[in-house]
Amino acid sequence: MGLNWAEHTVEIEAPIKTCFDAITDYETFPTWQSAVVDTEVLDWDEQGRGKRVRLVVDAKVRKVDYTLDYRYEEPIRIEWDFVEGNGINDADGYYLFEELAPNRTRATYRFGLEVGIPLPGPVARRAHKSTLKASVDDLKREAERRAESAVRATGDGEAGERERKLAERVGIANPRRSESSPPPSEERADWADGDGHSVVELPGLVVGRAASMGRRVAAGGIETAVEMTAGAADAGLGVVRRAARVGLRVPAAMVDRAGRALGRRPGADHRPR
Repeated sequence: MGLNWAEHTVEIEAPIKTCFDAITDYETFPTWQSAVVDTEVLDWDEQGRGKRVRLVVDAKVRKVDYTLDYRYEEPIRIEWDFVEGNGINDADGYYLFEELAPNRTRATYRFGLEVGIPLPGPVARRAHKSTLKASVDDLKREAERRAESAVRATGDGEAGERERKLAERVGIANPRRSESSPPPSEERADWADGDGHSVVELPGLVVGRAASMGRRVAAGGIETAVEMTAGAADAGLGVVRRAARVGLRVPAAMVDRAGRALGRRPGADHRPR
């Protein structure tokens, strides 16, 4: 029967390298090549490009699959040799890219195909031409999408840098936190250890924490506080009631903890004389 040839050319608003990268990104074909159902890269060349690739294609009349060995003249030409196929007896051809401008490329796809299923000649030729044209049009959309995304990303980065420099010049730039600066320290839960405070400061901290506890307990209701934590209510409210009369009265447990931090023997009488 021989090869049935078809060819289609289109101009793409994208750099030649973007076009080349898109059409050799075989693993993504099912997401943007409308006729490709599945792909599998079986072998890679030394540059990390697909060398042997299996493709499953919806060729209008039925699904076919075939394996090709690719050769590259990057970024202008891609050729292949037919290895094997199911529904395909032979395939040959090339992709050719011509740089018309830095962001404009002419792409030509020429593909010869010999089907391995009985089909009338006109039907096979129409299906082949339709599939080939769709492949090139899909490439145009994908390459232009990639080019637009690259330009947008570069533009956003340049604009952001310009805005930052302008803000710094006029003195409104937000200060940047040094990466080497340690994070803010969290408040110690075991505050009675006295770490970070002098011996003189510790009794005041004990009283302040006790008074704060008393205010929170009183605000929440004495009865509820007693049910939840009777000791906390007595300790806090006792300090508030007696602080003005006596000067400094703290629950024994808190004083003992303060005493330990001050180096005194537990259980000793530490009340002010």
